[in-house]
Amino acid sequence: MKKNRKIGRSLVFNVFNVLWMTLFAIYCLIPIVIMLSASFSKDEALQQYGYSIVARGFNFQAYSVVFMNVIPLLRAYGVSFVVTGGGTLLNVFLTAMIAYPLSKPHFRYKSHITVLLLITMLFSPGMVPTYILITQYLKWKNTFAVMIIPQIGTTFYIILLRTFFKEIPAEIGESAKIDGCSAFREFLTINLPLSLPALATCSILVALGYWNDWGTAYLYVDDNRMWNVQMLMINLVQEVELWKKNFGLLAGTASSDSVVMATCVLGTLPILGVFMALQKYIVSGMTVGAVKG
Repeated sequence: MKKNRKIGRSLVFNVFNVLWMTLFAIYCLIPIVIMLSASFSKDEALQQYGYSIVARGFNFQAYSVVFMNVIPLLRAYGVSFVVTGGGTLLNVFLTAMIAYPLSKPHFRYKSHITVLLLITMLFSPGMVPTYILITQYLKWKNTFAVMIIPQIGTTFYIILLRTFFKEIPAEIGESAKIDGCSAFREFLTINLPLSLPALATCSILVALGYWNDWGTAYLYVDDNRMWNVQMLMINLVQEVELWKKNFGLLAGTASSDSVVMATCVLGTLPILGVFMALQKYIVSGMTVGAVKG
């Protein structure tokens, strides 16, 4: 009887869990579906009926407005891919180099450095000093450096990788040292390959940060040839709003709302596809150190 009760409770819990997660997943997907629907809807339908899950008067007018100048769009995608790809590789590698010595018990100053890193999570230098440093002293304005380097060494990712490095058995590193392996070679050939789940998690989160970063380009990039996708989309939306204010609904081609949704789709789909393909690594990496054996 007790066994049957346990089975029944487990079944009820599983059914409830599946139903709840299904409803939550649908709740999360509804905004994306509405965004896609609005980008393919006619301007008259959006003005009359508002947003809906199903597109009203299916058409590609909003995307035709976005693709009127395809060369700036392709250039912006190129900048975003360079910043996201190169920045993610450099960021994760240097972050791992910081986290690796902090995971070693014999490193004397690890507690002091950890405290300094935690302070950076609580206090910010402020926008004005940062702007002066980047523009007047470092001369990074309108360069790839300003879009990549300031995000390197985030404390959260350092702590995440440090925790994973601690989980690697110390006997592996000791055996490598007996065979004449240096500390840096041990880091490259042993610790990094064994830390792929955590590295993948950090890579995905860092890539999301680089791809969605529009504030840096807004502050430090004046040259439109260096705009990323997000900055180009913001500029396009501002132009559409200006057209709407001065001339109405773009001479009957598309509403500003549909164009805004189309720009959101173009800016979201690439990184959304990467996130969906690699989301399993986020769960495995975020639970590092949660269970002690």
